[in-house]
Amino acid sequence: MSRPSSGARAREGARALAACRRRAPPIAPRLARAALVAALATALGVFHVWARTRVVAAGYELGELQKEHVRLTSEHDRLRIEVETLRSPAALERFARTRLGMAPPAPGAVRAAGPRLALAGGGGMELDGVDRPGPAEPARSGSSETGRAPAPAAAAVRVALRGPLVAGRAPPAR
Repeated sequence: MSRPSSGARAREGARALAACRRRAPPIAPRLARAALVAALATALGVFHVWARTRVVAAGYELGELQKEHVRLTSEHDRLRIEVETLRSPAALERFARTRLGMAPPAPGAVRAAGPRLALAGGGGMELDGVDRPGPAEPARSGSSETGRAPAPAAAAVRVALRGPLVAGRAPPAR
């Protein structure tokens, strides 16, 4: 048997290589497809890790908010009890006496007002024996603290205390 020459071998090898290339699919598209799959898997993995870290961080934040809620609820309950305690009559009286320096009025210093007739401008003087200032009038005494003379007594007109006068209507005459 004779041996083929090197040129024939090269031609035969080139023919075999060309036939192989025709039968085998190109490598570039397969490599691109594999790279795309790898990139998608990597992106999916990164997204999964990011999502898990966000869930863990949200869990920690939720725990902190629950602690704060418990603390604020207990403070609210404590303050509500304190308010109810301070609203009790005994606590109000103690506060008025100690901090505000208040005391009950002397016996006989308070008189009940009733639906009596008053003298206009007189402040109700001489009707029940007590000299009281009228609305928005200074206290009457022999010498006022401001150095002014006492206000002159108004004409003795009786007015029923039934509310404000309507504009243009005179008080009822008696």
